[in-house]
This record gives sequence, C-alpha cells and structure tokens, in this order.
Amino acid sequence: MNAGNTHRITMKDVVYKADKNNPPVLTIDSGDTVVFECKDAFNQVIQKPEDLPIDFDMEHINPATGPVYVKGAEPGDTLEVHILNIDVAEQGSCCIIPNFGFLAPEFPEPWTRIIPIKDGYAIFSDKVKILINPFPGTMIVAPTEVTHDHGTLIPKEYGGNMDSRACTAGTTVFLPIFVEGALFGVGDVHAVQGDGEVCGTAVEIDADVTIKFVVNKNKKIKRPHYENKEYYMTTAWGETTDEACKIALRDMIDWIVEEKGLTKQEAYALCSCAVDMRISQLVDITPGVRAVIAKKLFVE
Repeated sequence: MNAGNTHRITMKDVVYKADKNNPPVLTIDSGDTVVFECKDAFNQVIQKPEDLPIDFDMEHINPATGPVYVKGAEPGDTLEVHILNIDVAEQGSCCIIPNFGFLAPEFPEPWTRIIPIKDGYAIFSDKVKILINPFPGTMIVAPTEVTHDHGTLIPKEYGGNMDSRACTAGTTVFLPIFVEGALFGVGDVHAVQGDGEVCGTAVEIDADVTIKFVVNKNKKIKRPHYENKEYYMTTAWGETTDEACKIALRDMIDWIVEEKGLTKQEAYALCSCAVDMRISQLVDITPGVRAVIAKKLFVE
C-alpha cells in the first residue's frame, strides 16, 4: 500500500446531505491518509444534563466531515477506507429522543446523560462503566442521484448512517463508488454502542478519525463490505430486519463464490454452518444487519 501523504480536515468543513454536488474540501491521491475532526451527531448542542434532545435543527444534525475527492476514483470502483485510529473527546452523551427508538412509545419523555471518558472507559454512572470501542457511525460517498430526503441519517448503498460497531480501528470498510472522486465524508462517532443501538443513540462524541484511502479498480460490490484481521462482513438494510438479512446473506454467498471458489450451493450451506447474522441498528427507519464469517475457515 502506498505510504502517501497525511492531511487534516477540521470540524468547520462538514456536510449534512449525501450529494454529488457537494464541493470537495480536500483532494487527495489514492494511498493518502486523512485525519477528520468530527463533531458528534447532535452537532455539539448536547453539552450538559439540562440540554434535552428536543427541537433539533434537523437540517443540521449528523454532520459528516468532508467531503474528500480521491483522485482516480471512478464509478464502478471500490473505495477502501482503512480506519487507522480514533481519538475521542473527554465526554460524550446518550439521549432518549421523543418518538425515536425501538421502544419509542414506552419512553415518551426526553432524557440526557452526559458520559465522561476516563482511562478508556465510558463512565455511564457511579455504578456502571463501559470499555470504549469507538467507531464512526456514518461513512458516506456521494450517490448518483441527488437525494435530500434523509440527509446523512439513513444508510443506503453508498454508506451513510450505518451505525455498525464492527467499523472500529483496524477495520477496512469497502464502499462502492458512484461518482468521480467518490466524495467521502465521515462522522457520528460513538465511543461505544451495543448492537441495535436500541434507544436511538449511543455514546455520541466528538473525535478525530484517521483514515487511509485506497482506490480499488478490481473489487466490485453493490453495498458496503467490512473486513478486519479475523472476519469478513457484508452488510445491508431493508424495510424489515428479515429483508436486510436476506440481502446481506446473498452478498455473503456471492463473496464466497467469487473470492473463495465455492459453488453457490456450498456457499449457502457454509453460511448456515459458519456465518453469524448480527444486527447493527434497529432505529434508523431501515434496520441494518451484517453477515459475519471468520477468515480462518478458508484454507489457502
């Protein structure tokens, strides 16, 4: 992998829409590294317990730092997003937002908890501390069509608010490229999150995210894939978790056939024996899942 140059983008350069017309704030070469200064998903309006999650300016929520134009990235290519490091701020927040969350009707009142980060733990209360495992909930490239319906809040084939805790430092996220230059942005960092993100928020936090970019001309995918040292993962979203699971499973079968040389029947059976279907999030209109397989199963 090309060593490349290192760049930095500050918090003042953010977008709130996935849009091919967003002007890039930085142009880089394949192989370059970028440090993104990311605001939390609340756009820094939740800073103390009295700041309740009501009356948000929905036009300025879930900011994504960027976009970055990657030279040589063309439609049909894949952008390799190598997450190298994530440095989180000294405090984050978790909120219950009225009319939002998996059990929204049962929790109608707004609620805020400010959560300090100390020695690698999120201090949820004097009785609970959680080992942090930070990741960016939103990684996005520009789609072909201009769509502003959900801004950066909803996951789609071009990424978006995927909220998958698999995307930590050491993970490579593969994103299909739809427009020249890819126009990548990142944000919505969580210090920690459970699979499902059931109340609708995790430990939302400001952070610096360091990413190395590589344009892959050979890999062809329909939706984002993830890979780390141990696992390969496909991911998908749908109107229901069942629909999302079927899409992610079909993508995993295709990957096993194309990359590992098994027949389609063998791949389907292998998925039944060895693939875990895991929920990423249940709350962003289209629930998200990931299919996970251990790479050590394959004898090279």
